[in-house]
Amino acid sequence: MNEYPDSELVNLVCERSEEASDVLYEKYSFIIDIICNKYRKGAYYLSLDLNELRQEAMVGFSDALVCYNQDKDVTLQSFISLCVERRVRNYIRNSDTQKNKMLRSAYSLDATYGDLNDVPLGEKIGNTLYDPQVTLEQMENIKALKKQIDEMLSRNEKEVYRLMINDFSYEDIAAILNKDIKSIYNTAARIKNKIRSIL
Repeated sequence: MNEYPDSELVNLVCERSEEASDVLYEKYSFIIDIICNKYRKGAYYLSLDLNELRQEAMVGFSDALVCYNQDKDVTLQSFISLCVERRVRNYIRNSDTQKNKMLRSAYSLDATYGDLNDVPLGEKIGNTLYDPQVTLEQMENIKALKKQIDEMLSRNEKEVYRLMINDFSYEDIAAILNKDIKSIYNTAARIKNKIRSIL
């Protein structure tokens, strides 16, 4: 069946031929690998299981085989790429739920926060050297600052800001959000100016 052209294989897939589907998967599975690798950092940032990301890519691949219209002026490879990328991107966007946002905004015991003398929060808990009241006030100040930043940024700026503070490069941010790198630079500059205005 390997000798069949793509158009014939797609017709066989529509007739529920698993063998034709396997041949096309073997031929174009590299697309899944490339796209999953492209969105790997975004998935990591959202604490998503990479196996689930790959499953979504496979669903996109299957959808592409079923929905491909040979009359359109687009190759099967391009159509598969488009469907897989759209499915993976939607999965990542939909995974950015309120629950995930709450988990990411929670205070980590291993992290340091602003004015807390670069000592991890976990070391401060139960340590008599630190006044809990002072620590609480400092944390409330940080929380208030985060809220103020959140309120003054647009939706697009918030997406970029979240990735910036998690040490993603501008190139990675552009890839994750599927935007032009120049647009990311401009957005980052606006974010920095807005934050400077409240500090």
